Amino acid sequence: MNMFSKLFRVISLLAVLCVCGHAAEDKLFNMNTDMAKLIAPYIEKARATFPAVKKKYIAGDYVREKRVLDVQIELTDKDGMKEMVFVFVTQCLGNRFQGIVTNEIQLLKGYKKGDEVSFTQDQIRNWVVVDSLGNEEGNFVGKAIEAFDSGIVGVFFEGVFKKGKFEFKYQDAKSAKYQNSIDGIVSQETIAEIAKRLKASYEKKRREGQKFEEGKPFFTYGIYDFRTGEVNP
Repeated sequence: MNMFSKLFRVISLLAVLCVCGHAAEDKLFNMNTDMAKLIAPYIEKARATFPAVKKKYIAGDYVREKRVLDVQIELTDKDGMKEMVFVFVTQCLGNRFQGIVTNEIQLLKGYKKGDEVSFTQDQIRNWVVVDSLGNEEGNFVGKAIEAFDSGIVGVFFEGVFKKGKFEFKYQDAKSAKYQNSIDGIVSQETIAEIAKRLKASYEKKRREGQKFEEGKPFFTYGIYDFRTGEVNP
């Protein structure tokens, strides 16, 4: 199996896992030290971006868009055991929320899937807004864990050859054509570097005689090694 096939096998698997209930949910009760360190900044990113999400939820934007808001919170049982679980948000009153647990409980005693729980905003560690097709906005923690597990991930672009030059546009999660499972966790600097390398690669192909149709979009990708930070091309 070549690299192209392996990459798309990984991407396809991740897409299926996301649709089936936020792929990383079962991994947040038994993390090793490396994983805990890796997701820490993405927890902070989720918490920092949540106020804007909360504002849209209160305004009813997600209802109008036919999307739902789930958050990942840390629950503690009577024995002091802690676990992060996904909760479908049903109500928000100031900094207090109510919701329904949406995933199977692994460690906690006295909790189960389908339970209604109350929690405060400071318990939130991750958030995800999902439509009926399973397309996600947010879920920075889950995407980081998926990327860590897969090692290499695809960073997709739409390219176009116009007036003798190549232009590449990153295809993020708002794209109707491609949803990138790593949107929000790869830095803008990395995206820009991959776009720069793709441009150089396609300019080389053109010099070597490959033809490109003027103004016709095409799709391509770079590979990002989430563990080492290396990119290809």
